Amino acid sequence: MLRTVTVALLFSLAVPAEAETLLSEASGNWAGASNRGFYFLARLTQNEDAARLVIWGGAMDGVPSGEGEPEFDNPEIALGAFATRQELEVIDTSAGSILQIVTEYADEESEGRSVLQIQYLDTQYTVVGYFHADDGVGGHYECDIDFLRGVATQDGVERQLSEMAVDELNASDWTFNAAFDRGYCS
Repeated sequence: MLRTVTVALLFSLAVPAEAETLLSEASGNWAGASNRGFYFLARLTQNEDAARLVIWGGAMDGVPSGEGEPEFDNPEIALGAFATRQELEVIDTSAGSILQIVTEYADEESEGRSVLQIQYLDTQYTVVGYFHADDGVGGHYECDIDFLRGVATQDGVERQLSEMAVDELNASDWTFNAAFDRGYCS
């Protein structure tokens, strides 16, 4: 009997109390289709009302296994509440790969879509783009930011962004409200 209790106790300690639900997984090479850069594996999981992004990277010989300590872990990078779809997508461009977090949502008052774009630049996971569209009680709203060009377009009006410090676009402290909190969208 003691053995059964001990095994059960050890098993319960090894399993997290609240496992996060895997929403999406994507992999690629930060150099894009040439595959001459670092490979990565990204996972998006549900973390209460938020979505957590974890990235394993730094491998030159193939996609990392997703075991051990990740290089990147942001537990609140996107909003998970009311999400009807949350997926990771990898887009290969001539300047390398871009990892996108695509979130579609709906609640009693509105429905919309947001897309956060991340690229590995100069040893930093950098936010390079953000898009948010919402159709709700107040009508249609849209904000599209291209951080690489330094341009934000809100409801059809384009404006130049002031110069930003590199760490301002560090994805490690980006949250689902960051574009609004930092004044890129209003």
